[in-house]
Amino acid sequence: MVKQILGRLRVRLVYALAYGVKEVRERGFFAAGFWPPLPQLQEVPALQQARSHANLYELALRHMPGPRPEPKAVLDIGCGAGGGMIYAHAVFPAARLVGVDTNALALKTAWQRLSKVPNLELRQVPGDRTRLPPHAFDVIVGIGSVNAIGPSELLTECARLLAPGGVVSLTAAFALAPAEVEVLFHAAAWQAGLVLRQVSEITEGTRAALAHDRPWTERVVAQVPAPFRGRAREMAALPGTRAAQAMAEGRVRSYAIVVDHPVAAWEAPRLRAA
Repeated sequence: MVKQILGRLRVRLVYALAYGVKEVRERGFFAAGFWPPLPQLQEVPALQQARSHANLYELALRHMPGPRPEPKAVLDIGCGAGGGMIYAHAVFPAARLVGVDTNALALKTAWQRLSKVPNLELRQVPGDRTRLPPHAFDVIVGIGSVNAIGPSELLTECARLLAPGGVVSLTAAFALAPAEVEVLFHAAAWQAGLVLRQVSEITEGTRAALAHDRPWTERVVAQVPAPFRGRAREMAALPGTRAAQAMAEGRVRSYAIVVDHPVAAWEAPRLRAA
């Protein structure tokens, strides 16, 4: 337990430092994306230099949840500098958008980029204690946020926030096999009063995105303060790191996880690229 807590604290610290880098704020993302492009990936001019990251939001917002009614409200837990919310607005233009994050600098950048988007709210709060009104969101998305918060803590808050028939769509990396991730999230969802619908391994897509974005990531990591640069390289799984080796050997894998409200009607989509 202590090791898990320390690991989450390190993730949060490097995440905060990364958004001190101008290129990260301008791009709107730090975590890895997903590649190659999915069939429905919408081309958004503001995200032209971050297509793999937009593609990861396409995976989480629409591809993995499958066909559903247009959401009235979307929550991004760990919204960072707002790149994912730009994509959410592009695909769900009528939806109310709310983003939460603990990083003040990232949220300031997000607000600057999204100031003209209607029905938008940004809050500097933890993802497991958002203080948002209950049952207010049809779609809740979290890109890597569960690694910083924990499955049980995150899904407990999501259960409070989710509207009947709503969906929670997450991506994360774990040193666990698919069956173990299913057990972990089945238990966390059941405890929160939700239902685990699917766990899909997306490691190959993550590896492809890391290779696609490597030149940009190397430039960003070089600007992280020296004492934390090694950890930043590990989080970015750059070549030569233990994280890259663990992913190559299959000891660490990436997953897309879909959890929803018990009343939701749902059919598992097929994961395929364009």
